[in-house]
Amino acid sequence: MTNLENIISDGQYLVDSETGEKVVFYECDPEKNTECSHAMCRLGNDEDDGGFGFCAKTLNPAFHKDGGKAWYAVLKTPDDGEPYWGREYLEVVQ
Repeated sequence: MTNLENIISDGQYLVDSETGEKVVFYECDPEKNTECSHAMCRLGNDEDDGGFGFCAKTLNPAFHKDGGKAWYAVLKTPDDGEPYWGREYLEVVQ
């Protein structure tokens, strides 16, 4: 599993600076995540699966949301507007 401090941009994807591999993110289930302090968590709040922030993701597959998807963070540039980090889905996590 990638260490947060090692995540960098390669210009298109977020990658692990030590391995060069794309980082896999998972939709987080706060109830399963025993390592999190839940200080910025969506636990107890309305869920926003479209949000890339507000602690809706995890790097640990053990904490994935049942039926949630795994993805790579990919830099997207709309025709008009600022670039943003979007999702490139991989599969449904079983």
